Formats: sequence, structure tokens, C-alpha cells
Amino acid sequence: MDKIHSIEDIWNESEGKVGPQTFRELLRLGKRIETAERRRRAGRTVLYSFAVAASLALVAMVTFSLTRSHFSVSPLDSTCNLVAGYGETSSILLEDGTRVSLNAGSSLLYPESFKEGSRIVYLTGEGNFDVAKDPSRPFIVKTAHMDVQALGTSFCVQAYAGERSVRTTLREGKVKVSIPLASGKSYILEPDMQLQYTPSEKAVSLVRVDAGRVMSWEDGYLSFNNASFPEIVSVLERRFNVSISYNADRMQRSALNVRFMPDESLKDVLGVLTLLIPGSRYKIEGDRVYYHF
Repeated sequence: MDKIHSIEDIWNESEGKVGPQTFRELLRLGKRIETAERRRRAGRTVLYSFAVAASLALVAMVTFSLTRSHFSVSPLDSTCNLVAGYGETSSILLEDGTRVSLNAGSSLLYPESFKEGSRIVYLTGEGNFDVAKDPSRPFIVKTAHMDVQALGTSFCVQAYAGERSVRTTLREGKVKVSIPLASGKSYILEPDMQLQYTPSEKAVSLVRVDAGRVMSWEDGYLSFNNASFPEIVSVLERRFNVSISYNADRMQRSALNVRFMPDESLKDVLGVLTLLIPGSRYKIEGDRVYYHF
């Protein structure tokens, strides 16, 4: 984490201003760096893991700066950053009693202590939140495309940089989801409801799900409901810290429903996928996987 803190120090000491386009450009840059590194990962796992952690930290810091100062850089005094790299998860108990778990490839920016009036954190990636009740201070999770507000509840936010959609899933209580770039409209979710927002289309959909299954990654499960093969690949790459190559054109329209137990290995998961996708096969070489159809 010393390297992460060094990056934060450099960021805090730098001069200049950023505009509304800066965060979008950073997300695109992070995705390009991630893709390029995957292609060069053979023998460079440590470097790659640090690159992911560093980019997550930087994205989180920029999110914080843009939100707090209306697109101008501000210092990050008394601000902490929790990072879960590829192949790992992280959890923390915030000072107000709220418990947060981060899935692989995620970052959370949060204050050492919350001030009066509200409790605000900034998320890149996926996190489960069990929010401590405090009606006088709403708990707000901010991401690049949506804000999720709760008084005391349990929910999950999925907001990975570069992915097509962002999602909020409610397990208990009630949350209000606001989407500033989609006419500023807000939605109230009830338990086992999931809001999906696709920024490129400014499209919002509400679907009923099993929230317990959606959030079960915290206990080591992998659950997919009507998931496309590219979506499954993204999850597996983060979970097992590997790079998976495949013919994207042939699997864009697939919809798979499957759940894996916490003790199942990458080989176990890939073996099941070959049964679900007739004629497919895979080959593992170090931290690279080649999936063929």
C-alpha cells in the first residue's frame, strides 16, 4: 500500500484543474491499460496486480475530487482508500458501524470519520453494504453514473469501469437511486429489486432478482443469472486473477444461468462452462486461459 499512498501524495501535490470530460477519459484510459497489460501478463503478475490497484486508487481519488469540488482538484485530507485487487476481496467496518465488502477489482474512498448531515463514500467496482441506521445522516454511495442513498439497509452496487451497465441490488430496507446524467431521475427500490442503468443508451430497467444470490460473492459463491459469456469472463478474470482469450463475436448473445460453490477452482468452473456450451473447450497456460468454440 506504500506505492498507492505515494500516488495519492503526487496527486495531492499536483496543480491544475479538470473538466467534466476528465473522469470519462480516465475510465477509458484505465480500460485500455488493463487490456494491454492482460496481453503482456506472462511472467508479470506482480506488476499487473500493482497496475490494477494503482489505477483503482487513482480512479477513486478523481471521483472524489470531481464530486466534492465541482470538477476542480481538492486535497484528500482525512480520506482513506480501500482496494481489492484481482484475485482477492476486502472488507472494512466504517467508523459509523457500516460494514463494506469489496469484490475483486474494486476501490472504495471514504473519510476517517463522517461529518454531521450525511455519510458519503465513493465506489469503483462492486461492493456490498450493510448500512448502520442513522436517520439524521443518510448514507450515500457515489459512482461515476449513479448515486445510491440509504438510511439503514443492505444492498450491493456494481459499477466497474468500462463495463456496459451499472447495477444496484437491494437485499433489505429501502434505497433511493439517482442517475444525474439521465435527467436526474430517482428510483425507490424494494427488497429483491435490481436497477440496471446503461450509460451509453441512458436506459434504465428494474428487474426482480434474488438479492441474496447476487450478493453471495462475499461468501465465495459465483452466481450468474441470464449472464452473457463476456460478463462471465470479466467476473472470472477478476476472481481468479487470469486473462481469458475467446472469440467474442460468437458468444455475445449467450445467456447462462449457473452458480458455483466457494471451493470450486478455475478448472472446475471452466469444466462446467464447456458442458453448458456444447463444442467448447479451454486451455490454461499459467495465468492465461484460451477458450475455444
